Amino acid sequence: MKKYFYLLLSLIIFSCATEDDFIEHKERTVSGISAKDDITPVHLIKAWTAYGNYRGFTTYSKKFTVKVANLGFDKTVSVFHKKTDGNWEEIQLSYDFNIDDENEIWVGNLSTSTQVYDDEFVIKYEVNGTTYWDNNREKNYAMSIQEGYFFADPNLNVSVDKDYVSVSYNPYYDQNSMFVTVDIRNLAPSKEVGVVYTTDGWQTQGYFSLGYRPFWNNGPLFLVESPNNFGIERWTGNVQIDKSIDTVEYAIVYRVNGLEYWDNNYGKNYTVTKKIYNW
Repeated sequence: MKKYFYLLLSLIIFSCATEDDFIEHKERTVSGISAKDDITPVHLIKAWTAYGNYRGFTTYSKKFTVKVANLGFDKTVSVFHKKTDGNWEEIQLSYDFNIDDENEIWVGNLSTSTQVYDDEFVIKYEVNGTTYWDNNREKNYAMSIQEGYFFADPNLNVSVDKDYVSVSYNPYYDQNSMFVTVDIRNLAPSKEVGVVYTTDGWQTQGYFSLGYRPFWNNGPLFLVESPNNFGIERWTGNVQIDKSIDTVEYAIVYRVNGLEYWDNNYGKNYTVTKKIYNW
C-alpha cells in the first residue's frame, strides 16, 4: 500500500510542474555545456558590443570573429546567445577566409533597434555530425551592451578594425586620405602603434604612427572608455597618399616592452580600396 501511495504522490508532483520549471532547467543545461580543452576545434577570437543613439535612432550592435579547424566541407558556425527574455537564440556566422589548409575564420555581426540580447553567449560548431562548443571553460562569455572590443584569444594583442579603415579622396589636400583604426591589449604605459603600407606591391613601403584615443565614439551620447573593461585600447590615424592610388596593402605593428606584435591578417596582409564619393 505504501508503494502505491508514493507512486501517486510522484504523479501529483510531476503534474504540478510548470513550463517555467522546464525552461529554467534548459537554461542551466545550455549554461553548463561541458568545457573543452585547448585542442577544441572552435575558438572565439574577438567580439564587439556597442550601443549608440543618434537623432532618436538607437542601435545595439555586436560583432564576432571565430576560428575553427577545417574538419569537413559541410559545417555551421554560430553564436548561441542568451536573450533578455531568458531564451537562447542561435545566430549564424559566415565563412570569411582560410588561414591555411587546416583552419578557417568565420565572422558575423548584427544590429537591432531594441535590446534583444542579454550579456551571455557561447560559440557552437557543427561538423561531421558532431557539435563542439567554446563556452569559455564552462563560464560562458559575457559582454554588456557597451563594451567595445574583447580579445578572447590570449595571444591576440593587436587587431585592426576593418569597419573603420578607408581610403577616399580628400579635396582639401587634393590627395587620398587613408584612415586606420586599431585595437590593442594594454600591456604597458609606453608603447607605439603604427601602419606599414605599400601602394606598389611592396616595391616601396611607407609607415605612419597611430595615436591613442581615450574613447570609442558610438554616437554623440554614448562613449566607451579606452582602455575598456577588458584592457583594450583604441588607436587611430591617417596618412595622405597620391590621389591616383586606388588600392593600399597594409599591416599593423604594435611595439611594447621591447617586443613587436603584428596583425598582418595571418600573413596575408590587409587590402583597402578607395571609396568614391560625389562631391
